[in-house]
Amino acid sequence: MHGYTPSWLTAGVAAVLTLCMAAAMGVAPHSAWHDAGAPRRLEVIALPDLRDQLEMLADAGATYVHEERVRRGDTIATLLRRLGVEDPDAQQFISRDPAARTLFNLQPEQVVQAEVDQDNLLVSLRTSVDGTAAVSRELVIRRAGGLQKAAFQANLQAVRNELRYEMRSGAITAGGFFRTMDVANVPDDIVRQLISIFAGVVDFQHDIVQGDRFRMVYEAGFRDGALVRNGRVVAVELVNRGQRYQALWYDGAEGSNSGAYYTLDGRRMARPFLRSPVEFSRLSSGFGWRNHPLHHQWIQHKGVDFAAPTGTRVFATADGTVDFVGQQTGYGNIVILKHPDGYSTYYAHLSGFAGIQPGQRIAQGQVIAYVGQTGWATGPHLHYELRFKDVPQNPLSVMLMEPVTLTGRARQGFLSQASDMLSRIDVLRGIEVASSLG
Repeated sequence: MHGYTPSWLTAGVAAVLTLCMAAAMGVAPHSAWHDAGAPRRLEVIALPDLRDQLEMLADAGATYVHEERVRRGDTIATLLRRLGVEDPDAQQFISRDPAARTLFNLQPEQVVQAEVDQDNLLVSLRTSVDGTAAVSRELVIRRAGGLQKAAFQANLQAVRNELRYEMRSGAITAGGFFRTMDVANVPDDIVRQLISIFAGVVDFQHDIVQGDRFRMVYEAGFRDGALVRNGRVVAVELVNRGQRYQALWYDGAEGSNSGAYYTLDGRRMARPFLRSPVEFSRLSSGFGWRNHPLHHQWIQHKGVDFAAPTGTRVFATADGTVDFVGQQTGYGNIVILKHPDGYSTYYAHLSGFAGIQPGQRIAQGQVIAYVGQTGWATGPHLHYELRFKDVPQNPLSVMLMEPVTLTGRARQGFLSQASDMLSRIDVLRGIEVASSLG
């Protein structure tokens, strides 16, 4: 908490008053002053005591600034309370004003700053609500019309940040992948990006082993020396079981409005189908013939099962269109997506759907539903099928469609843009060598 009181005003004027409270001498012209016989008259001039008024003026203008990070489970009421705000009018305004209500969407660890007066009434509040590492969209709430009026204004404005490139590297320890990320101080949103980048080639639940290495460069936006938000991973290298994987972000590919990740030879990282449609799961039943746990007879298992807690998010493994949302015998709650070239994917035994509708366009990696135990399921898991012209395929072994490869001018542009990021990855290698020698 930082408080601001204009004490210099009180101290300065008080010093002047102290001097002036002494008796004032009225004198004759300079020449008469040296004349011992010149007449003299002594008068006392009474000055008003302004110290009490100055103290009241200083107190009335005092404001205090509090800063807090959003916590999991926070409500607007609990957040304002930690910020030192005791202002029902402000809380009511935030709950009703469309712009101010963006506070409800803040994520844990986001910073909120509030200015309050000596009565804990809200003077102003500001926080970064969304945007990129380079430019943030900031919410500013101000009291309008003075502290005696319960009127507020909320505005969303673009604010430019200082863009920096952060670098992280390390080796996977016995504690596992996620523990290593914590120790290396890799932010959670950057970890999620890393997993997404290599989702088509690496299963982070099962493939990562002790001794694997990672090196990455990512964007981060700062303002006044403080982190505002992390941005995109722009370069990353992962060594998994001796195999080196590298990915670089390229935003100038032809036909791409949002950019994509590419390998060093210009092949797009994203595969048409992800290897896993569920985050943080384990494979509990594979593709092929098996003894059905309910019917106790050997039947063909048309897909694979991923065991995960009820409510775990389910992702679309490829771009497509929603073909069916609802219930089917055995499958329980199910989503069926149609994909180009005769492919389709099935997601079954769901506990619920993520607000999707038939005919809706779906992007790869988009949340479409949640793991459950509906239909013929003996425990919470996702049953996932991949079909080609309605014939089931093994999604764990089939390599579907080659990724896009950059050529010509696009490739030259990619190599030019990638050179700077590759040099940063090389710096990380040098740091590791120096550390091991030390």
